[in-house]
Amino acid sequence: MTTNAELIRRAQRIVAERRQKAMTLARQADEARHAALPALTELENQQREAGIRAAKLAVRGAPREQIDAALAEARSCTAQRNALLKQAGHAADAEPAFTCPHCRDTGRLPDGRLCECVRALVREMRREAVNASSPLELSSFESFSLERYPNTYVEELGCTMRQHMARLRDYARDWADNFTLKNPSLYMCGYAGLGKTHLALAIARTVLDKGYNVVYVSAQNAFDAVEKERFGREGDTLGSMMDAELLILDDLGTEFITPYVSSCLYSLINTRVCRGLPTIYTSNIVTDRDLQRRYTEKIVSRLLGSCETMFFCGEDIRLSGKGAAADA
Repeated sequence: MTTNAELIRRAQRIVAERRQKAMTLARQADEARHAALPALTELENQQREAGIRAAKLAVRGAPREQIDAALAEARSCTAQRNALLKQAGHAADAEPAFTCPHCRDTGRLPDGRLCECVRALVREMRREAVNASSPLELSSFESFSLERYPNTYVEELGCTMRQHMARLRDYARDWADNFTLKNPSLYMCGYAGLGKTHLALAIARTVLDKGYNVVYVSAQNAFDAVEKERFGREGDTLGSMMDAELLILDDLGTEFITPYVSSCLYSLINTRVCRGLPTIYTSNIVTDRDLQRRYTEKIVSRLLGSCETMFFCGEDIRLSGKGAAADA
């Protein structure tokens, strides 16, 4: 998994390539107009020579009249040059056509801060990464159809399943619309096919649009990668998950548990809690007892103690044939 620092470096390389292209095109255009207007080079040479002569006169302490005369000659050459270019349909100063007017395709603002054009590229790369893992564009709050859920009253919920799921959808939408790094973490649990992944991806879309660094990954793929990177030099999946402004760890409970993976999972949960970074976990593991059978007490305590639980209910959407590709 690519770290945010690496994505920024990639984005900066793209911006640097844009600048190089703009500079090259500007140089080629300048060469073309000099070739088409032979007098242009002569006027520019005269302008330069007059400017140098004025500077030398000033250094030697020459009379002010001589200095002013040299400067007047330089201004005259400049005026003739600009008139020649205007007559030929060219701008007086052919600036490179930079993609970003704010940083002029350097990637940095005058005060040294990273330019928004770089951040926009990083967001797009993150969106592409999420979309490659799951159908992000198919998952929205609008396509989260409540008709999939039975309109059956459940005494424990104090409402129908459909009403309960409407509340979860509305809460998730509000959570995403008002997202900050102070948002609480969420544990979305329920049996397979109830829309957990769909709702998590709908949140990811909204938060990505706000400009945050979002990492979406399935628990199985993530910890498979962590195991492979254990003795290798390439990749930093665990670091990327720890650093994400919003981490969505999908299908928790499908990963192959080893002592090392268990240690990494606890480290991930604990690090994000300590940093105050929100995480969304989706899982088919519904009860505390089942969680404790799979994980250590320390993991379960840290996980549930740091999350608000969202319990999904209903019938498996995929089995009923009414679900979208992202429903889980």
